Amino acid sequence: MGIGAIIGAGIFVLTGQAAAQYAGPAIVISFVISGLACAFAGLCYAEFAAMIPIAGSAYTYAYATLGEFLAWIIGWDLILEYLFAASTVSVGWSGYMVSF
Repeated sequence: MGIGAIIGAGIFVLTGQAAAQYAGPAIVISFVISGLACAFAGLCYAEFAAMIPIAGSAYTYAYATLGEFLAWIIGWDLILEYLFAASTVSVGWSGYMVSF
């Protein structure tokens, strides 16, 4: 669900606009740094999945390691994350519709 909300029109449209307006030639360095951060996050999730082999997300891992209250907070943070990701995709799609 998280990847489905992230990979959409918004990620391609807004990344190009930000690169053109702010980054300039340093966009390559920005993508390398972002790739390293994503690789480290993927390694963390691989470690979590090996440690707690049940279906779930950050909520499940937090529940098993930190307790119910912090897992509840992380669960609501995930809902907010998906909300903002969907709104970013909506901005991209609205740009396509206006140009259409």
